[in-house]
Parts: sequence; structure tokens; C-alpha cells
Amino acid sequence: MPRPRHAEPVAHGFQTLIHTAPGAGLFPFMVEESLVGFLEQSSRFLKPVYADDTIYPALEVTELVPGRSTGVVTLTSTVFNQRKELVLEGTQKFLIRLRPA
Repeated sequence: MPRPRHAEPVAHGFQTLIHTAPGAGLFPFMVEESLVGFLEQSSRFLKPVYADDTIYPALEVTELVPGRSTGVVTLTSTVFNQRKELVLEGTQKFLIRLRPA
């Protein structure tokens, strides 16, 4: 199957994905030293992102699964372009140490 031709340079998917990194936002400041580890990440690249596009990443907490001493936080990631087209969607999961009450 032939590849589609693009009139402009296309950003690599990981160049778009990196904008959803929680470390680039407030997440590390909210969980502080409670962060134990990064568990998993998945993404779907839905449309091409071109070199002159403006992109708008967002993270939303969509699931909290408590355990005895740790819990799993699931973040849903989305990236829209300036035409309000969804170009990336995915999830990220983190293991968080529960803080004493």
C-alpha cells in the first residue's frame, strides 16, 4: 500500500506525544515524592501534525485505583491542533504511594 504524500514536513509521532508528558505540567508538583513509578503508556496517532501546526495537549485524571499502600492513577491524554482536530489520544498509568491521612 503506498504511503500518503504530504505537502509539508510531518512531525514524528513521538514529537507530538512528548507534549503529554506529565513532567511538563503540574502533575509532579501535585504528587510530589508520592510518585513510585511509571507503569504504562499507550497512544493512538489519529492525524498528522505538520511543522507549522499549533498543538494543545491536555491530561485528565480518569481513574484512581487504591491499594493497601499504593494506588494507580490513570491519566487520559489528548492533543488537538489549531483546527480543533484530535491528533492524538492515549492513556498513562502511574503508581502512587498513598499518603497517611
